[in-house]
Amino acid sequence: MHETPRSEDAKSRSGDKWAPLLGFLTLILLFATLSSLLLRQRLVVWIFLVLGIASLTAFVILKRQAILRFFVSRQVRYGTNVGVAVLLVTGIAVIANVIVVQRFDTSTDWTSDKIYTLSDQTKKILHGLDREIQVIAFFSLNPTNDQLTRDRQRAEYLLEMYQHETDKLTVEFVDPYAGAMRSQEYEIQFDGTTVFESGGVREQITTVDEQKFTSAILKVVRDESLKIYFLTGHEGQTIDDFEQKGYSQTTEELEKQNYRVGTLSLVTQPEVPADCAALIIPGPKAPLMAHEVNAISKYLDKDGKLFLMLDSSLNSAKESNQGLVDLMNKWGVIIGNDLVLDRIRPAFFLVGGSQPEAPTLSDFEFHQITQEMYRPVTFQLARSVTPKTNAGSNLNIKSLVKTTDEVGGSWGETKRKADGTFEPDLSYTEGEDTPPPVSLAVAVQRDGSQSIPGEDQGANTPEESKTRIVVVGDSDFANNFFFHGTGGGDFFLNAVNWLTLEEDLIAIRPVDPAERSLRMMTPHEVAFVQMTAIFLIPLIIFLIGVGVWWRRR
Repeated sequence: MHETPRSEDAKSRSGDKWAPLLGFLTLILLFATLSSLLLRQRLVVWIFLVLGIASLTAFVILKRQAILRFFVSRQVRYGTNVGVAVLLVTGIAVIANVIVVQRFDTSTDWTSDKIYTLSDQTKKILHGLDREIQVIAFFSLNPTNDQLTRDRQRAEYLLEMYQHETDKLTVEFVDPYAGAMRSQEYEIQFDGTTVFESGGVREQITTVDEQKFTSAILKVVRDESLKIYFLTGHEGQTIDDFEQKGYSQTTEELEKQNYRVGTLSLVTQPEVPADCAALIIPGPKAPLMAHEVNAISKYLDKDGKLFLMLDSSLNSAKESNQGLVDLMNKWGVIIGNDLVLDRIRPAFFLVGGSQPEAPTLSDFEFHQITQEMYRPVTFQLARSVTPKTNAGSNLNIKSLVKTTDEVGGSWGETKRKADGTFEPDLSYTEGEDTPPPVSLAVAVQRDGSQSIPGEDQGANTPEESKTRIVVVGDSDFANNFFFHGTGGGDFFLNAVNWLTLEEDLIAIRPVDPAERSLRMMTPHEVAFVQMTAIFLIPLIIFLIGVGVWWRRR
């Protein structure tokens, strides 16, 4: 039995009545589904999604004739052709851009200092990476000063250049305040810290510098850790001492930087081990025997790296470590038998017998060890350490830190009583005491094959020696009390890193863009600019307009 046209019309009118309502209901359910998805209400999402699909299905069934007529209409055919053409053009453009980016992506650095160009050494290291490295840069989104803002911008661009050279680097920027949990996980102490991590090895950098970044990458991918030895057996600082005067913090921080730390006794061992990347002698009080000094001398002749810290002798005018003093004299370093005082920048606290005039210095001489030093370092019970004026031409000797140059404000006290202790009335005596400014630390680097002054020409000196030495007239600056509380820890670690730094990083130049400022204009030039902007340019436009009007007339 067939339906009459009247019944079909009735159904059509019924569909026209309910279809808009179902369509509107579908939109509401779709919005509710998206809202529940954002609120992560999974059960509610599924309920609204099922109801929305049912409502959409009912809408399509009721309006199927209108939908079919719409898709076979001329407008839809034309629109489809246009849409297909737009998709084809867009696809061609995307493919062309991908090809250009992958094969012809390049940039040009037009700055005279090439501050937006990585060094060849860094590129070589990045191209040779064979493992993944994660970089987490902890920079605040709301920096407290302009320097942090510039550091973040520089870090973003520098790490982007690193990623352009290798696909082994993943970079993530984290706000240390908003991401407090991540900051605690990585033990972040300063805003602007960048962490390099690979294979469970981490390296933290607190400055934005290509040399520092590349050095950190080398450390975390290095297959073998460098071995650092502390000399023992002479009543000096010990790495297993957790008291304030101990050196346990140095061991902990060195191990964090992927160094292996051990102790060495040259009393029982005839020579410095071959795997010694650097030998540290932390404040020996008992003298070294002759064969120990001889072993250290031979080690230095074979590209050795030495970090010597000698405290001032308070109770005796006789030098207890004359062997080390004489050895350093051969290497162009004069170690004074005095007590350095600084009344302009003294330490305002007493620790273990510290004098109130113990120098607390923050104005360092320019050197790779000190170029990123910002916090002051306290040298208590320190002696002078000065570069020798007539050292060998192949010795590069540089003072690292000095006291104030004000006469009477700082000096090296040499006056002692009959028992060898210093006079209680500490005052500067010209011509007798060490005059200011007093050097407290020296770095030595030897390149070439020339012999050092005072040494036998037949000594075993390599043809291309790269011996490095750091001598500091104090050992307390890096003890557990001062290590994190002052810049002493930074100074210690920077010295060790300089001693053990890979040779291919030495040539990486620090970016130090020259300051450029515009010249002030003269009054005549100011008048010319004003006349040109206010009268000449408008007059030219007026004359052009008059000419056009006259020609048309």
